[in-house]
Amino acid sequence: MRSRTLLSACVGTLLLAMAGPATSLSAPAAGSGWPETGGVPVKCSADDITPDGRVFPEPQVSATWLSFNEFQCGIDLLEDQNRDRIEVVVLGRSASDHPIYDVQVTNESIPEEQKRHLLILSSIHGNEPAGREGGARVIEDMVDARFMASEDFIQETLDGFVTHFVFANPDGWVDGDIYGRNDAGVLYSRQNNGTPNRDLNRNFPVHGFLRASNGTLDQPEGRAIDDLLLDHADTTHDVDDPNNDGWYLGTDNHGQGVKPVAASGLQIVGEFDFMKSERLAHFADRIEGAMAEYSVLDVIEQINQTTDGAVRPYEWGTLYDILGYSASGSGIDYYNTPGKVAGTGYATEMTGATVALNWGIHPALVNQMWVNSVRAINYSLMRDAVDPPSFTFPVGGEAAFVFDPSVVTDGDENGFGPGNESIPDNFTGNRDDVDPDFEFGPYEVTRMKFFDDLNRYADRPLDALRVPEVLEDPTLLDEYDSLVLADRAMPQSGDEAAWVAALRGFVEGGGNLIVTDGAAPIISDLVDEIGPEDVTMARRDVGYVDFGDRGHALNAGLRGVASQTYDVIPIGYPDNAGQAPNWLVSESAWTAAGGYTAGTNGTGQTIYGELPLGEGGIRFLGAVLPEPSEDYFHPYGLQNYAVTYTGYTLLENMLDWQRPPQSAT
Repeated sequence: MRSRTLLSACVGTLLLAMAGPATSLSAPAAGSGWPETGGVPVKCSADDITPDGRVFPEPQVSATWLSFNEFQCGIDLLEDQNRDRIEVVVLGRSASDHPIYDVQVTNESIPEEQKRHLLILSSIHGNEPAGREGGARVIEDMVDARFMASEDFIQETLDGFVTHFVFANPDGWVDGDIYGRNDAGVLYSRQNNGTPNRDLNRNFPVHGFLRASNGTLDQPEGRAIDDLLLDHADTTHDVDDPNNDGWYLGTDNHGQGVKPVAASGLQIVGEFDFMKSERLAHFADRIEGAMAEYSVLDVIEQINQTTDGAVRPYEWGTLYDILGYSASGSGIDYYNTPGKVAGTGYATEMTGATVALNWGIHPALVNQMWVNSVRAINYSLMRDAVDPPSFTFPVGGEAAFVFDPSVVTDGDENGFGPGNESIPDNFTGNRDDVDPDFEFGPYEVTRMKFFDDLNRYADRPLDALRVPEVLEDPTLLDEYDSLVLADRAMPQSGDEAAWVAALRGFVEGGGNLIVTDGAAPIISDLVDEIGPEDVTMARRDVGYVDFGDRGHALNAGLRGVASQTYDVIPIGYPDNAGQAPNWLVSESAWTAAGGYTAGTNGTGQTIYGELPLGEGGIRFLGAVLPEPSEDYFHPYGLQNYAVTYTGYTLLENMLDWQRPPQSAT
């Protein structure tokens, strides 16, 4: 396999070598042929001539990136020519007084109240041009019969949705326009031009841990987008309720550094029920298939031939899986917030799409790869929007979970908890120009809601059992194949020895005891070979598993770059701070007791596996469903859980159990 260093060098060489138009390349599958004549960079009037006849020419026949003023005149022309389908809305003005555009594409003959809304957030970081380069071309594709306008799914999208193409960071864009034009400087900037300059993708009031230094809603761009999202939020109706007229799917299109893929998909994590999580996974999988349909593979082949490289089309996972960090305050996280915006959003990073100089180079071939990748992403979103997939969570036997009646709430004697005892001096969400009536967001959360939500989609819903009723009649457990202990081994008071005896009897009689998170210490009570000292808790940035044999049944169905099992921000733990609890069992002790390790977390530490005991067994996952924390700053409240798509897969595998048949007596 070619090394990352060589791949980086190849793509870096490509960025320099492919600095001009490449008219010998073939057009995207849905496009027209390429005229050999040159023309203006962008059409500003119907009489203008561009190299390929488009308002926004394809990158491979363009001499440079789209400048902000070229985008303005091109989008104005498209609006003039398509007033029945395009409305250019200005959400507000940026810190440098540039318009913040929301280009709304829909069938204007159908009343808006009969539609839902889709979000395509483009280049919120100004030095990541791929989103806006692709977004402009997709808008034109959708309204021009030469390209995509006649496609059935586009017509259905226009009829059933208002698609909002939001160009969030005009300051960062203009900063890198052709030097001397529109007061442009030399370099694109990631941030806006506020005082101070802000990363706009950390500017939003997410529910969960919030890093005060991000400057929540202190920028006009953040406030303008927040107003848009709240204006169309529907928190009353279920996502599939035909009366829901709020947000549905969304994508946030970014750029990243050099990797050996054309694009990386980032599945966002929050309080996502199984259906939402699986729909986002389906969206991710669909993008990879669409890469061929929209000519990404053709461009990649040319890149690999030019550089002797090995660029692949696509990879996906969580933000942490792909980039190795979490980020409090991001726009797409906020878009996903239940009970607030209630969208279903995803993010994608186009490779090599962090650009400093506009006037220095324009790698036409690479930019074409980005634009076609954005097509694959945005059109996959639209296809899933008009034909939402449906999923059922399979439970491999009769199952129950041990119910914990406790809740984490601001309404108890602990109030908002130690994390909110004082407001940090650098918190901006309570400023007069942001929210003069600011108050902490109320909450009453519990990891038990995970099971309530799961049961909506489970083919065999899990029953809730309480400790007192099991202690009164341990034979209740005989009705079940699997029993889940989530985070607390005994969540209600009672005779601890009797509780352990009941669980031991359940397992030895053929039951499958699933132990997660902070319930791990009970393993040492049930398994003689494992002592209390063998069960420990480590603090990590997130919950994760390093998987072993992916062919083992416990690891069946792993998808994408699978590792992270839960995220921290929604449930109150700080990002990138090593505070997330991950419960571990010494691998040597686990193995000595007859256990199989399906995944580790640190050297010699089992975090995921199974262990036989009598006729049944114990299945253990040390990081998936911890209780939310009030220990860190959470001004807008908390979410109930933050299980990743991989966490759902592991729970499905652990629940795949039926008691062995009993011998006749």
